[in-house]
Amino acid sequence: MRAVVIAAACFLIPHARACGPDFPNAYLAEGSVSLLSAPEGYFAAEIEKIAPRKKAAAADSGAALVIAANKAKRENELTETGVLRIELARRGYAQERIDALAGELESARAVIFAKDWASPPVFSGDMPAEFALYLNGAFAYWKGDHETADNRWKTLLALPADERRHYTVNAAYMLGRLCVPDAQGEGIPERQSMPVEAMREMLHGVKWFQQTRDAAEAGFDDISDLAQASLGWEARAHFFNGYSTEAIHLYLRQHAAGDRRGAVLSLRAVARDAFESAESEDGAKHLRQLARDEKSRRVLTLYLLARFGLFPWFDDEAGKKLDRQSRIWAGILDEAELRDVPDTDRLAWLAYQAGYFDLAAQWLKSASASSVPANWIRAKLALRSGDAARAGGLLEKVTSSPELTGGARPVAWADLGRVRMGAGKYAGALDAFLRGGHWQDCAYIAERVLVLDELVAFVDKHCPQQTGTDERQFFSVAEEREEQDEKALRNELRHLLARRLARANKPEDARAYFPEKLRQIYAAYVDDVRAGFNGERAPGERAKAFWNAAASLHENGMALLGTELAPDYSIWGGNFEWSPIAGARRDKLRREGGLGAPTADELQRVEAHAVPRKRFHYRYRAADLGWWAASLMPNDSDETARMLNTAGGWIKKRDPGEANRFYRALVIRCPNTVLGKQAAARNWFPE
Repeated sequence: MRAVVIAAACFLIPHARACGPDFPNAYLAEGSVSLLSAPEGYFAAEIEKIAPRKKAAAADSGAALVIAANKAKRENELTETGVLRIELARRGYAQERIDALAGELESARAVIFAKDWASPPVFSGDMPAEFALYLNGAFAYWKGDHETADNRWKTLLALPADERRHYTVNAAYMLGRLCVPDAQGEGIPERQSMPVEAMREMLHGVKWFQQTRDAAEAGFDDISDLAQASLGWEARAHFFNGYSTEAIHLYLRQHAAGDRRGAVLSLRAVARDAFESAESEDGAKHLRQLARDEKSRRVLTLYLLARFGLFPWFDDEAGKKLDRQSRIWAGILDEAELRDVPDTDRLAWLAYQAGYFDLAAQWLKSASASSVPANWIRAKLALRSGDAARAGGLLEKVTSSPELTGGARPVAWADLGRVRMGAGKYAGALDAFLRGGHWQDCAYIAERVLVLDELVAFVDKHCPQQTGTDERQFFSVAEEREEQDEKALRNELRHLLARRLARANKPEDARAYFPEKLRQIYAAYVDDVRAGFNGERAPGERAKAFWNAAASLHENGMALLGTELAPDYSIWGGNFEWSPIAGARRDKLRREGGLGAPTADELQRVEAHAVPRKRFHYRYRAADLGWWAASLMPNDSDETARMLNTAGGWIKKRDPGEANRFYRALVIRCPNTVLGKQAAARNWFPE
């Protein structure tokens, strides 16, 4: 069932995300290629599913006691000297003698740390043998005298069991370390960097690492958690000798034992090494062997899945190399004719990523109906076949699964939002983007696509008024909180609706959706505007009301009337003019067509819900209110001059032409005021 590889031009290219000062993703600005791309893999999260951390069995009381004792010693930071004092007290030593022997041990440790190789440790005859032997071995080890270290630690292990309770684990572990050299940097260096004899010598350490774990399990002290560490070192020995399967199994055990970071780094290194030679005959043979082992197969598959999307757009060679490796691995897995294996969903995922769509579909037949990766890939295949309705249903299963966690969650919701958008289910798309934490996409739908009644109905149903938000700066949730904070986004959507209603001159409706403090500010602003237009009031009262409204709007205009996206960009606090969605959908995506393209209905809605043309339009509105206030004031009044100078100053830098009428009124109406004279002298507003 060999799959036909799609043309290189159509290959699933990892897509770059927006970059800049905290610019979030804008999925609605992306075309069909990204929607059809396989989801990214998350290596560490997937390894956690293969090798979850083990818990001590409740029934095994002996093992539980050993684990608890070692844990308590670690948490209490019990030192070697502390252990010695406890042992000496158990043996009945007098306190004076305990103090003296503890001093000898501290002196020996100081010599080792100081690298004073001319002064080997000297211990009294009544020092417990395991302490003297272990410290003398450590001195020799760090001095570089490995033969002596080997002799001391083996002598320690030959003591009766009840005389080596504290250092059996340490001695066995260090005998293994004598055979396995330190790593150079993080992960595992290339095997080619070591002589063959040195690699073979590493295998001699395997028995000691196994003995380390046996001793810890038998109840010997393991304060430093060396049983866990021994797994990684034993794996290293196997890996350097070409036994990758054994290495992978041990690293997975290391992960389950609690060393997640070290195990994940090492598993990546083993997988990377296996694929580096994938294009050679020997390398392909090695991969075929790994494909037959369930755990190795799963790790290598996850490694490739997690590599997609990691390379920058300019690193084309790295992307092509990964492409070739994925195709080779998918082909090897196909040739293996795997049946009834637990990871067919991941195999389908890889096949899809590599462009083997028929092979992906074949593996999906045996994948679980509840598997998140399987349903996600099923959705992608449905989209490719033109069945958007089925894709939407599958993505709903994906997003509702408790197995969808971490970085995959917002991406899945974005996929569902885009599918719903293409189906004209705009409210459903808004809900998906909200749940995924994609505020820029939410803002586009709420501000430009939904009619006001639809947005009001959505907010009333999904965004209840929240308390405790009054201390916020009402600009951009993206600046203040994590995008994934869904509650914050729902609060922000209420605020967006309030501003949209206010711009639509529906003040009574708008008031209910503003946060409480802004609600009071907005209500006062509306009352002042109405008072200014009330012809039954005295001119002075009207002028004061207009001016109060002008000053309030100048100070709070973004929060009261600003658009979330263009032209005001409240999303960025007005600091940046950037939002690619509307332009991309109107031009590029419309021309490209396909799954990422907007529908005719969407474009008609966007045209019908036009936003103000001028950026910071509310400043012009504030200036107009100031103009009306000044028009009700007497000529040659210092207060009139102040109003004209201030209101014109709000727009003079951004729009000198529009501000010119304020300057002219200032010099014509108030020529004898200080401000009027200064303006006339400068031929512009006073500084």
